[in-house]
Amino acid sequence: MPVSISCISWNWGAWESRGSLRASQYCGQELLHLLFVKETKISTKRVESLQHTLGFTGCYDVTSVGLSGGIRLFWSKEVDVEPKNFSSGHIDVMVRSKDHASREWRFTGFYKSPRVEDRYHSWRFLRTLHALSHFAWLCMGDFNETLYATEYFSNSARPEWQMRAFREVIDDFSFQDLGWLGLPYTRDNRHGRYSNAKARLDRAFANEEFVQLFEHVRVRHVCGSESYHYFIVAHIN
Repeated sequence: MPVSISCISWNWGAWESRGSLRASQYCGQELLHLLFVKETKISTKRVESLQHTLGFTGCYDVTSVGLSGGIRLFWSKEVDVEPKNFSSGHIDVMVRSKDHASREWRFTGFYKSPRVEDRYHSWRFLRTLHALSHFAWLCMGDFNETLYATEYFSNSARPEWQMRAFREVIDDFSFQDLGWLGLPYTRDNRHGRYSNAKARLDRAFANEEFVQLFEHVRVRHVCGSESYHYFIVAHIN
């Protein structure tokens, strides 16, 4: 039987209570193995409660500082997860399916600052992560940047130099963008007609080793209730 694994990356932002409800509803509909959430702004005690509510057996928690940040990785009983390293903007783990223990791969949940002036540090840090391991690697998260102008929907143009710097990092890794099903963006600022902006900021990348290990990977954009961000789901077979 083929092994099927589902991973979610989700920016809850200011909608934690509604986000957790939507996550609970979604978890009730599908078997999920990894859930990476960003900007949760909640206490460790609340995280433990959510872990139980959502039906996950494990959690790695990087607590928020003040009113911003906070990232968590939840996982189910169907997988073994070994944390490797973390920061305020990423959680890096090794994953093994209990149905196929010999198939080991790396998962990184990535979230970096939306501040344009911090982009250079984000990409330099991503290069550091790339150098740490040569395992099959899936990297999902909110990169707060688009690769191309066609991924940005607004009356204003996105600076080409910002996107080019992101593309250079991805090209250096020979990362493959795993694409998407659904709407072509993952963030909607929900402003009025003339100031509305939508962009594909959340995505999933994989290296060649991961693509060879798993023949079929599908990524979907799913509406996350009233959050500005949709969440992305990677189905791995």
